[in-house]
Amino acid sequence: MPVQAPQWTDFLSCPICTQTFDETIRKPISLGCGHTVCKMCLNKLHRKACPFDQTTINTDIELLPVNSALLQLVGAQIPEQQPITLCSGVEDTKHYEEAKKCVEELALYLKPLSSARGVGLNSTTQSVLSRPMQRKLVTLVHCQLVEEEGRIRAMRAARSLGERTVTELILQHQNPQQLSSNLWAAVRARGCQFLGPAMQEEALKLVLLALEDGSALSRKVLVLFVVQRLEPRFPQASKTSIGHVVQLLYRASCFKS
Repeated sequence: MPVQAPQWTDFLSCPICTQTFDETIRKPISLGCGHTVCKMCLNKLHRKACPFDQTTINTDIELLPVNSALLQLVGAQIPEQQPITLCSGVEDTKHYEEAKKCVEELALYLKPLSSARGVGLNSTTQSVLSRPMQRKLVTLVHCQLVEEEGRIRAMRAARSLGERTVTELILQHQNPQQLSSNLWAAVRARGCQFLGPAMQEEALKLVLLALEDGSALSRKVLVLFVVQRLEPRFPQASKTSIGHVVQLLYRASCFKS
């Protein structure tokens, strides 16, 4: 039976033994499915499959590379590894090395967030990255680039991170009033019920409030939260009208966590 998946904030420790990754015994090994487990725990598995989602591990565990991006975040010395040669050819091997280096450089943006014990995110530390950006970057860092499944997952994670970066840059440099005006114009253009200027602004503020800490809320929960908070002042608020607003925001990838 699969065990409970690890919290994304505990990305510097093995989710099975809960010990911090290191360069000797507990080397972080990322699997094609996107989960990372220390080598000691991997060697103890009864079957060759991810303990969290039961995805088959197609590559010999001894041939899977150590996740050096994670090791550098815990301050460990990066061990020398045998050069990786992909069966798909020399060109793909070259691309693998380049991609691996890029991920390691991006991972350094998570360095200030490591807690004193190096086992997760320190919520008291100020970061240049928003919570959603942190989560997307952690997802990318956990991708394994040797297997095709891992490379596909990495490309999706990199694209998501890039889209979020562009979105946040636009939000930071756009006039807030103009942004709000454009957003609600788009809502009305999609046939959403007109909420009225006052309720429009309150609904947007509540959506931002609910998602500002990077919480992975479902759309249903988010809609109910907004409607419940609006009802005392706006009895006409409905799940249908607010649902259209939330749907638009998610499609625009503005507030994905």
